[in-house]
Amino acid sequence: MLAHMNAKSILFVIGATVAFESPAQMPGYDMAVIKKWEDAKVIRFVVVGVHDARAMVVFGDYEGKADVTDRITVEFVWNKKARRIIGDVKVTDSKTTLKNIKSDGTNCPPPQLKGDYEHFQYVSQSADPSGQIMLKGFRTYPPASVSQYPASCKQRPIPGGKEDKFLTIGPADPVVLGMTLPPGGPFSISADKKTFSMKGAENWVWTYLPTVVP
Repeated sequence: MLAHMNAKSILFVIGATVAFESPAQMPGYDMAVIKKWEDAKVIRFVVVGVHDARAMVVFGDYEGKADVTDRITVEFVWNKKARRIIGDVKVTDSKTTLKNIKSDGTNCPPPQLKGDYEHFQYVSQSADPSGQIMLKGFRTYPPASVSQYPASCKQRPIPGGKEDKFLTIGPADPVVLGMTLPPGGPFSISADKKTFSMKGAENWVWTYLPTVVP
């Protein structure tokens, strides 16, 4: 997942790639920032994944969506030279929150959830030799009452359920913080050049905060 970046290189993060131009073609190319991260031998990453999008919140083929916000934080230390994770990976899973629950696409009342919906409920993690970290979890749907659309808007009870879900992240090369990224791309850099973010699969956005380990 980690590729060293030079004048014409590619950043690999969470299965996505972005190609960068040479320094001469990039206004605002910050050589001091790039050198800092090129010289770093061990890097601590705090990676925050945020889901903030509309999603199904009832189990099965029924009408029921909400604005779903979920958050998970992954912390690990990466030895760049040895290309391996040092020590344990720490995962902090936040509770899912829902807003604006509706029976989208119908004129029926919203579904009634009889418990908590969890968009990603963390269970365990594993890391391969390349540093790729796989998070295993569940998507948990509570029992609910849903409309019988299109037959009618009368509600009926349905059971809840679980689905296996996986999220995969890995180390990235922070030299990107010294670069000017192409507009409209999947990556963005904070104004203070301390973090960079990218859009992942299924409406997750991942923000990396790297720090040099002395």
